Amino acid sequence: MKINFRYIFKEWILTLGIAAIVAFFFRSVVASPRHIPTGSMIPTIKVGEFIFVKMFSYDWHIPYTRKSLVKRADPQRGEVAVFEYPIEPDKDYIKRVIAVPGDTIEIRDKRVILNGRPLPLEKVEDESILEDLAPEYDPKRLSLFKETNGEHSYYVMHMNGKSAPDMEAVVVPPGQYFVMGDNRDNSHDSRFWGFVERDQFLGEGSFIWFSFDKNHFPFLRFSRFFSGIH
Repeated sequence: MKINFRYIFKEWILTLGIAAIVAFFFRSVVASPRHIPTGSMIPTIKVGEFIFVKMFSYDWHIPYTRKSLVKRADPQRGEVAVFEYPIEPDKDYIKRVIAVPGDTIEIRDKRVILNGRPLPLEKVEDESILEDLAPEYDPKRLSLFKETNGEHSYYVMHMNGKSAPDMEAVVVPPGQYFVMGDNRDNSHDSRFWGFVERDQFLGEGSFIWFSFDKNHFPFLRFSRFFSGIH
């Protein structure tokens, strides 16, 4: 039997090649899947979760690169954003935007003070929400709050009995942003390494598409599948 290599190339290899190019284009321009390996964004995003990042939220990128082709919108207070780590640009970080250019930000007793006013902070007592964090982050060792910044309300976590340094008031420079993790006592963020440049932002966190907990049976957190990131 004679093998028709031209047919194989046309119907399979070419088709798969086009599919791969389209998939790569989609990841670089539209939405990119990311794995979260650390706990700096707990309780919003847990260790072992996979999220989709909207790559077009702030810029249209040149396909297959991180270079901006057209700027669409600037990051806003309260958004969860992915950006190039300023100290090592080849690494991507995910944090929440807390202050934008021109804002004055200060931190006292773990409370964020923005433009002279503390961000609204409400203690969470809902057992169902607290249980969602157990056992590693049980209520005996943490306090959960609902913080509001701009149009966004979200949960932040403070570890009970763990002190945190205050930060004197600073003005965010033009074209730069101040970011923090929602796990406030366990996050390496702008409090330690400074601001993020506008051009370093890659996209906005969209939703969790897969959640895996390797330490607890049945290992999959089904309730978090396809849940939005707020």
